[in-house]
Amino acid sequence: MDSELLRARYATFAALALVFSIYLVVALPWHAVFSLSVALITAALLTAVLEFWLRLSLRRAGARREAYSSQQVQTLLDFQRKVLAALSEREVIEASLETGSGLVEAAGASFLPYDEYGQSLPVVMVGKVPVSALENWSERLSTPPVRQACKACTVMHGERGCLLIPVESRGPSAVQCFPIRSAGREVGIANYFFEQPGELSVEQSRLMASLLDFAGQAVQTLRLRDQEMAALRYLQTATGPKSDLSALFNDLLENVQQALDTDFALIYIPGGTQDGIAASPLLLAQTRRDSNPAVETPDQAFLDGIWRGVQATGQSISLENVIINRREMWKVFLAVPLLAQDSTPAGILVLGANNIQTFAERQRALLETIAAQAALLLQNARLMVQLEYQAVLDERTRLAREIHDGLAQTLAFLKIQAAQMQNYLSRGETERLTSTLQASYRTLSDAYLDARQAIDNLRRVPSSSLRDWLGDVVADFRESAGIEAELADFAISGDFPPPVQAQLIRIVQEALSNVRKHARASHVALRVREHDAFILLEVRDDGIGFSPDTLDSASRYGLRGMRERSEMIGADFQVSSQPGQGTLVSLRLPASLKEEI
Repeated sequence: MDSELLRARYATFAALALVFSIYLVVALPWHAVFSLSVALITAALLTAVLEFWLRLSLRRAGARREAYSSQQVQTLLDFQRKVLAALSEREVIEASLETGSGLVEAAGASFLPYDEYGQSLPVVMVGKVPVSALENWSERLSTPPVRQACKACTVMHGERGCLLIPVESRGPSAVQCFPIRSAGREVGIANYFFEQPGELSVEQSRLMASLLDFAGQAVQTLRLRDQEMAALRYLQTATGPKSDLSALFNDLLENVQQALDTDFALIYIPGGTQDGIAASPLLLAQTRRDSNPAVETPDQAFLDGIWRGVQATGQSISLENVIINRREMWKVFLAVPLLAQDSTPAGILVLGANNIQTFAERQRALLETIAAQAALLLQNARLMVQLEYQAVLDERTRLAREIHDGLAQTLAFLKIQAAQMQNYLSRGETERLTSTLQASYRTLSDAYLDARQAIDNLRRVPSSSLRDWLGDVVADFRESAGIEAELADFAISGDFPPPVQAQLIRIVQEALSNVRKHARASHVALRVREHDAFILLEVRDDGIGFSPDTLDSASRYGLRGMRERSEMIGADFQVSSQPGQGTLVSLRLPASLKEEI
């Protein structure tokens, strides 16, 4: 900067000196030397004045930039604190809208969120603007045409006449839009409204993009936290009464303490029994009941030191004549790692005594075997928790897909029909209104039946007899759908394990649901028989059939769901149909599965 000012100083001085010299020589021709001297002095003074004002202006501009930059940094830090302290997605979004409005000096802001399937959700609004303008924005942003137009917009900027700013509005006259992304998916659009038309600078646009990118990451973190908390709450209630490892370990410790005649035996598991589900360490101890004086057991600080030593070596630690705070605590002390094959230690089995001098080799070998068995118990419990956790996530995903492809699609269709009925009513087209109303009633009736069937399906559990269960399903279907149905053949002996039978339940229910909704059938027959070491299950109807090219998305989803369930139990799934010739859903699974009960 100084070199540039120096060059500017010399250039200015030279230009002024030349101009004044020519002028004074022409104006005062009687003394050229005097004219030249005056010109040089005047040029020097003017150059100094100009340089002074230039430096002052630059200093003021730098101070303003520094103050603005400092204010920006403080604003962003405040925003980060708000986001980190937020407990919900709405708090994150509101903080983003408020902070963004301050950074770009917007009059107000709104956020149009999307769900995971791209459907619009209720709008979030903030800003110090007239209530009428807020209501206008909210009303327009809530209409399907505006939402679809906003989702399809690529300019991300609009002025009066934009769908978000009606011509008749007296409020803001410009809007700037920014997408918010979370985990690689667009979760909504943030709209910032301005009183005066104009676009943001490149620096402001980059700043807003960074701010909203941070907001998207925070939203993703909150969603993951909510999923984990929901699964953890389920597991805490679902796994507690089933596998009481503490009781098993207490029995083991009591037997070890009595068999080896030690003063105490304890198990210390720093990570708890549920591999992170239980946050606090597990410490269980059994002591000699008739000891006088009372037996002292190691505190957690001492155990943590022993645990770190076992972790580092993977070997047992044996100590003799242990002295703590100048007191002899135990004559013999042994810590054995809970170590299953090809794994890292999960905890330690600790014994201490004052009535023996050492542990024999055979006792150590026995303790290592016992510790390995305890490690296997702990490992199996953790694997069970992981399996149940995955089962919870899979079922949540399946329910989400079913709701989206069933109830959500129905509601979307009814929403469109409701808008059409409003238009027909305003135009007085009563015939179209009546026809659309009847179609809506039929759709609602079908949705009600689907919801009732879904509830019944979730409540129903496999009975002890597959034949009895299929008979109940046929009777329920006959009553609810008004279609003749029968269990035409059941020629197998024995039953399937509960997991297999549960999947069979869902497959048959989905097949009958498709018959009710699409087949226009008058008769349905269920058959179960055994042939060539396989079990064949068939659902046949005499309906209109279909061609694969004519299937709608809901039907394709239902068939895909049945196929996925079949693959889960190792069965082959087939659907055979032709227009006008009914449909056959067949399932073939190994007969050996019956023997795994």
